Amino acid sequence: MADAHAESQKIVSPRDVVFKMKIDYSRGIKDHAIKNLEAYCEICNRFEQPNFDIQVMVRDTTELLGRLFGIESVGVCLRGDDGRYRYAALSGIDERGMQEFRNISYSEDQLLDPSVYPSYEISSRTRLFLSEDHPYAAGEENTYKRPGLIGLKRRTLTDSLEADYLDCFFRDQSGHIGGYIEISGTRLRKLPDSETIRWIELMASILGVAHQVSRVGRPAR
Repeated sequence: MADAHAESQKIVSPRDVVFKMKIDYSRGIKDHAIKNLEAYCEICNRFEQPNFDIQVMVRDTTELLGRLFGIESVGVCLRGDDGRYRYAALSGIDERGMQEFRNISYSEDQLLDPSVYPSYEISSRTRLFLSEDHPYAAGEENTYKRPGLIGLKRRTLTDSLEADYLDCFFRDQSGHIGGYIEISGTRLRKLPDSETIRWIELMASILGVAHQVSRVGRPAR
């Protein structure tokens, strides 16, 4: 009892509190959620830099998402000043596929045309496009890494087929689609799980802000 009483009477210094918190923050156990948050914070920190460049940001974002979540291919499509959507960055795509993507642009009506791009709502931000529905315009088969595999049968609910993809949209202040993040399945040929989709949606929200900042200029401090 005496030891317990002595422990309860021990005085902790502010310096010890600071030291513990700093050690826990920098060296504590880092599960995948903490590692994801650290990577996302690094992307968000771009807004504080005077040389903020949306093109560099989206390029780094595609590479980051592929690395964090094991996504086979990632693209970011942005609305330009002419109102058309073009791919600003791609990762996990070979040079032939990238050249095909560079030749693509959409109007908003084309982007949302269900007769060409049939899809299913997963959330208010995300739509799923499945290979069985042929969710691509004529000639766009060549944007896929393995077009010869299009048409294979799905064997399980989590299988990802060639030409499966998800789009996570973000909108501008006028309500128009500002752009979207497009992801394929994982490198293990599985569809992204719900946790991954939520992480991608969070990044889509960040890119939505970045896109608006890049178009209107940085706010005055």
